Amino acid sequence: MLDVARIQTSGTDVPYRAMLRGGEWVGSAGGAVFEALNPTTGRAVATVPDATESDVDAAIAAAAAAQPSWASLPPAARAALFHKAASLFEERRDEFVSALVAETGSGLGKAAFEASLVPLLLWEAAGLPTREIGETYPSQVPGKVNRTVRAPVGVVGVVSPWNFPLYLSLRGFAYALALGNTIVLKPSEDSPITGGLMLAELLSDAGFPDGVFNVVTTAREGAPMVGGRFVEDDRVKVLCFTGSTAVGRSLATACAERFKPIVLELGGKNPMLVLEDADLDRAVDLAFFGSFLHQGQICMSCDKVLVHRSLYDRFTEKLVAKTSNFVPTSPDEQTCVIGPIINERQLRRIERLVDEAVAEGARVRCGGRADGPFYAATVLTDVGPGTKVWREEIFGPVTTVTPFDTDAEAVAMANDTVYGLTASVVTSDALRGEMLAERLHAGMVHVNDSTVHDEPHCPFSGLGASGGGGRWGPKGAVEAFTVQRWISVQRERHALPF
Repeated sequence: MLDVARIQTSGTDVPYRAMLRGGEWVGSAGGAVFEALNPTTGRAVATVPDATESDVDAAIAAAAAAQPSWASLPPAARAALFHKAASLFEERRDEFVSALVAETGSGLGKAAFEASLVPLLLWEAAGLPTREIGETYPSQVPGKVNRTVRAPVGVVGVVSPWNFPLYLSLRGFAYALALGNTIVLKPSEDSPITGGLMLAELLSDAGFPDGVFNVVTTAREGAPMVGGRFVEDDRVKVLCFTGSTAVGRSLATACAERFKPIVLELGGKNPMLVLEDADLDRAVDLAFFGSFLHQGQICMSCDKVLVHRSLYDRFTEKLVAKTSNFVPTSPDEQTCVIGPIINERQLRRIERLVDEAVAEGARVRCGGRADGPFYAATVLTDVGPGTKVWREEIFGPVTTVTPFDTDAEAVAMANDTVYGLTASVVTSDALRGEMLAERLHAGMVHVNDSTVHDEPHCPFSGLGASGGGGRWGPKGAVEAFTVQRWISVQRERHALPF
């Protein structure tokens, strides 16, 4: 738990939360701070350091200095620390849930769901230190043995988002850390507490050595500086980024110029296909969950529901009726399903997308309005291909419903996007659904489930503008966060050609 040295006040009851660097809790070199705000009330949750470039450099230096001894720690010792962190998290779960509600506007159900994934991920990470990561290969040369070995890359820079800050920050670094790398994490300015500083406290209290995990926090204006330092500093060997496609593209371009690997998980424009043989009520429930969990502020949210024309009218009527029952409420209420939008900037963007859709001919079947920090859950129909709301990720409590006549037409509409993160197919014929899934341009397709699904041991991946690689998971982490070398041994002399 926090001690007095980690909390300060500045004449108010708003706590000050320091950054973790090299095992020490520190402020910004320049003394600057910014406020983490409650999106429902607009009040400050905490005051945190606004890091400078020298702070980022010092955190990278601390990680680089700690990495060799961390990598040489016996695998069982590394694994034990992850198990300890999981145990501590279970004791503090309610604190994390409350913090998610206060800092990010997560409803209690969403916050509890996010927290439930954390121990699973930590347990998966605990298994990586002893995972088999070498291979042997035959040789055409008598007496030669070929084998591959892998070693940690070194320092990994991680930039994480605000929507699932606890889980996605942890996913960004836990596997890399377990494999012997050290970390510098930059959480979103909208979630510095749940996305970074509470995790730093957890790992510090679990006994992770000084310097293996470091957190730097910045206001929005400082984010490009941190990303730039991660790209430019040769001590940072791999960059992990979860966030918008625009920023991901910029970072990927900069990394490519320096031949630096980057692991990306970006946006999505995720379709759900409801076939004519689907259980109608179940399809409505899946569409509602996939579209409106955490106010649609999830990369996997269902933006496009494609429904066979024979079910379209009944499906739309039922979805609109269900959606209309859920009015926005404060996220700390037990019944909250639709909570606040994370900030004013995002709220105004959602408004613009819906207003432009209406101007282009879309019909608002329910919702379509803002009220304070909330945006009502919204169902749009008559959305034409080529319109902005058809093309762009909404990242809010808005979904569209569109009819189709044939499987081929549904697949074409589903694939009409530059994104390719996730999709789902709802049908009473699981084999048909599975065959259709193979035709969808998405890194993940879930038959008879929503578009929103994740399990820490599975390969989370996207295609196209959603990123790519399938590296979010234990198996992919070995490839992403270790370097492979081929070592051959000639055990007996062999003839040379000259």
